[in-house]
Amino acid sequence: MGEAGWEIERRFLVRTDARLAASLGAGARYTQGYVKAGDPSVRIRIGEERGPVLTLKRGKGIKRREVETLVPREVAEELLAAAGDWVVRKTRWRVGRWDLDRFEGPLEGLELMEVELGRVDEELPDAPTGIWILREVTDDKRFTSSALARLQPDDQERLVRTVYREPGSE
Repeated sequence: MGEAGWEIERRFLVRTDARLAASLGAGARYTQGYVKAGDPSVRIRIGEERGPVLTLKRGKGIKRREVETLVPREVAEELLAAAGDWVVRKTRWRVGRWDLDRFEGPLEGLELMEVELGRVDEELPDAPTGIWILREVTDDKRFTSSALARLQPDDQERLVRTVYREPGSE
């Protein structure tokens, strides 16, 4: 059965210390396809332990409406095919309360970290040792997985190169 609720989440562009990265282990590999982008977005994610998850997200910023439901693998595969090129692949690690994502393919090198909160005004937990927060990107639409998936491969590579330059060079 599906689950509906509010997601309160903040996202950050980060860099990970090589020693920490080496100690993280394999992580969970996700393939996310976007059947519909924009508001709402409709995503299929394959790779979670609980099984394939279909997610609808509505809204922007820190607090968004989220509806999730598990779907059979064959349905997930059809939805992923329907997403066409609107797909991102990433590995996720749970580090304390934080989720660290490292993207693959043309987005290789992009690292985002997010944390789910209980309230919009909740204080952020400390960042894990060995991870440097470069800046918050919660309100920067370029860093939603939906927007990343819609970029052409050349634009994905260009984004990664651009965001890790010195501030002001974007």
